[in-house]
Amino acid sequence: MFFVFCLMWLVETGVARAQETATTGSTFPNRYTGRQIVVEVGSETDRPEYRLLDNGLMYYREGSEGGFTKLGQQKKDTTQRTFATLEQECKIKTAKIEKPENPDVTITWKRAKTEFAVGWEKRNAPEVYEKFYEKFMSFFPRNKQK
Repeated sequence: MFFVFCLMWLVETGVARAQETATTGSTFPNRYTGRQIVVEVGSETDRPEYRLLDNGLMYYREGSEGGFTKLGQQKKDTTQRTFATLEQECKIKTAKIEKPENPDVTITWKRAKTEFAVGWEKRNAPEVYEKFYEKFMSFFPRNKQK
């Protein structure tokens, strides 16, 4: 009888709860294991970097060593279309575009440790990448664009 009483007390007070599933991975861009689109403008060390994670979170930072600033979140359908455009229309995973030594713009598709990058100098981008770049940058606030 005492055992039943203790068991009922544990259940009612919430001490004995079913274990909730924890989310896997990090939402911090450097440790995120899902897909990311990274756009770097310029080739200097303090160049701005814009990131879109496949969960819709958007980040910005100045330089490759700076801290990230979270800029909000895109809608799920917009995020999916953006990744589909880069993967299917731009074909970033199979693109045979030689990246110059000092590119003005670099677009990188990342997933965990896998990366595919395309870069170009002064408006020498293939048209599909130029359109992608302009659409991607429209997601970010003008005061953060360089």
